[in-house]
Amino acid sequence: MYRIGNDKRKKQSAKLICQGLEELIRTHNYEDISITNIVKASGVGRATFYRLFDDKSDVVLYQMEEVFTELIWRVGPYSDSNVIVKSLFELWLGHKELFLSLIKANLYGEFQTRLAFIIGDKLNFIQEEVGLDNRSWQYFIHVRAAMLFTAVRVAITQFNEDNPIEITDTLNRLFGKQPAIF
Repeated sequence: MYRIGNDKRKKQSAKLICQGLEELIRTHNYEDISITNIVKASGVGRATFYRLFDDKSDVVLYQMEEVFTELIWRVGPYSDSNVIVKSLFELWLGHKELFLSLIKANLYGEFQTRLAFIIGDKLNFIQEEVGLDNRSWQYFIHVRAAMLFTAVRVAITQFNEDNPIEITDTLNRLFGKQPAIF
């Protein structure tokens, strides 16, 4: 697990490592990228890398968390599922290489878990309105997160020319109003 914390130097080093990995992902297959490649591209030392991260998938996980932190910031206190879905697609379409790296690093479970947390946190009023017990609610949000993960994957890998509004409109037409939640 990554160890960044609030230390400015650690954050700066982590940023350099992430930028180095992003550069490499643009020109190499994820599987072919080594820690040596990452430290050379980022300009940080090997010891610094291992002080902050366990391996390259840890870097990808850290980057994913940063994107989800931005998602939480964007949706703010809003509870509208369309705002969440549109913001989700805006962010991840802007981070296509990172998303594909998540898949290659087998971190899609972490993606779905984090998204389920956000859905559950921002839309917990639905649980009360519908009267779902906690077990049913957990099934509900995790299945919805899996659906959204799949929708992002399809958008990035098959319809990469679509924009977030087109994707959200397509999902709404297919599944009815606010497909991510209802």
